[in-house]
Amino acid sequence: MINFTFLEVTDKELLDKVFAFRYKILMEIYPEYVRKLGITDAKEYDKYDPYAIHFAAIDKEGEVCATVRLIYHSPVGYPTESSTQFDNSMFERDKLGEMSRIFVDAYYRDMKTTKIIINEFIKLLYLKMMQEGIEYTYGSLEENFLRLLKIYKMPYHSIGKKQRHGDFGLRYPCILYTKELGRANPELIKLREEK
Repeated sequence: MINFTFLEVTDKELLDKVFAFRYKILMEIYPEYVRKLGITDAKEYDKYDPYAIHFAAIDKEGEVCATVRLIYHSPVGYPTESSTQFDNSMFERDKLGEMSRIFVDAYYRDMKTTKIIINEFIKLLYLKMMQEGIEYTYGSLEENFLRLLKIYKMPYHSIGKKQRHGDFGLRYPCILYTKELGRANPELIKLREEK
């Protein structure tokens, strides 16, 4: 049985642990990107983080083992818009967000455990999106990850062609509709009614 705690990050100490975890994961998968940033404090953060709500999975040792952030009402734009080309005129700014930095520790990166982690994050994200009136969220997704998220009942739609996303390789600009996420996961609607 997996013993994780899933929560919204509300204090600086835990947020620093989230940034340190992101640094660790990015060093494993995109070391060139991290080296270009010239990070000196072993924490990865960017201009979008002040406009994001961060969620973390904490393991039984009290360590961060997975993260995701939800950016919204961002005056500096969104990562998908700044890194890929597509028609963004179809989305109303005040109803828009972006999910990014979906990272899972390599130790827990198997189909079963990752599914549990993503499912728990979906609950937190859905409740927050409904609370904040976010009707759709961007994602910049690799083809394999896009397929995986659909299996995990996150029905993202591609809104542009596959293209190079800076140092992160080829990705699709995508959108996830909050209502469709609820329809794909009926337990979310029930969960919201209980709240």
